[in-house]
Amino acid sequence: MQLTNLALTLAAAASTVAAYPITGDNVNCRTGPSTDYKSVRTYVKGTDVKLSCQTYGETIFGNSIWDKTTDGCYVADYYVKTGTNNMVVKECKPVQAPGGGSTYQGKINRTEIIQRAKFWTDKNVPYSMYANAPDPQGRNYRTDCSGLVSMALHAKAPGYSTVSLPEIAKAISYSEIKAGDFVGTLGAGTGGSGGHVVIFQQWIDSAHTQYWALECANKAKGCLRQKRNVGWKSGTKTAKPYRYIRTLD
Repeated sequence: MQLTNLALTLAAAASTVAAYPITGDNVNCRTGPSTDYKSVRTYVKGTDVKLSCQTYGETIFGNSIWDKTTDGCYVADYYVKTGTNNMVVKECKPVQAPGGGSTYQGKINRTEIIQRAKFWTDKNVPYSMYANAPDPQGRNYRTDCSGLVSMALHAKAPGYSTVSLPEIAKAISYSEIKAGDFVGTLGAGTGGSGGHVVIFQQWIDSAHTQYWALECANKAKGCLRQKRNVGWKSGTKTAKPYRYIRTLD
């Protein structure tokens, strides 16, 4: 009797999990949150899927959220009708980048850039322009804003500065920006506390006026994920978007 009641309770709980329809034709469900990962099944349009968690990965038509279904694979949230551009369930644990990850100062995909940035922001690593902290492979990077960006890009340690980051980047427009690009007040005159830089993660609004940033902000906040408005300033300089020259698209 007790086992029967337990089974009924579990079945009732399972039935309350929301299901969301697939909006695209033959949508791939992959082993990780980007098209770099292997497709393991396909959903036809109208299929209802239940979500176990969500995470950030490759941007698909302006949306970098990926949904892990109860089938154990990831589908781009763009193709799932959840009714919002924000997460509706808990965030997934980080997924290892396909192919074992990038090499030091080598090419890197956008999913791994975000994962590496979150390696510090999820831990709220303390901010310092003089201290170091390890990346996922144990290599030490400086724990300030440009140090986090350098670490996320798997670029030269202990990290480029806001003055020197343009040496490994190209300027882009906000209409081109994708998860894993970065935004900052960079170049001459931004040394020390004169400049700032963040990793771009995800647009918050459909008008593209606000986004989620992964950054080492300051001593009070440490390294974290927080909202940023387009056009924020550091001193008299207005932040602009950039793309790492070794980012894989």
